[in-house]
Amino acid sequence: MGAAIRHFTAIGPGDQVFTVNVERDFRYDPYRDFLACAHCGWSPSLLTTRRLDDMAWEHLADSHDATRGRSDQENESVRKARWVVLPLCAVLIIVLLVLVQS
Repeated sequence: MGAAIRHFTAIGPGDQVFTVNVERDFRYDPYRDFLACAHCGWSPSLLTTRRLDDMAWEHLADSHDATRGRSDQENESVRKARWVVLPLCAVLIIVLLVLVQS
């Protein structure tokens, strides 16, 4: 679908690690996220008001019996991009405001 921006991981039977990714397709709708299980191909319809993290944890527990060692982490590249893009946008807005004032 798109780039993985967040990972939900849990440990299941036999100490196997299961992961559900939150993916974002930046080409179409930059604020529309999708869930995708890295192990079974599960990808629910997101025409729901349920929270993504609740759906991910529920899938890991119900389908893979993965309830131990729950971890939720943001993708490192998304975190780094946020530290670059936000200040850049702030500087751009300030420059535009200065240009409009003069």
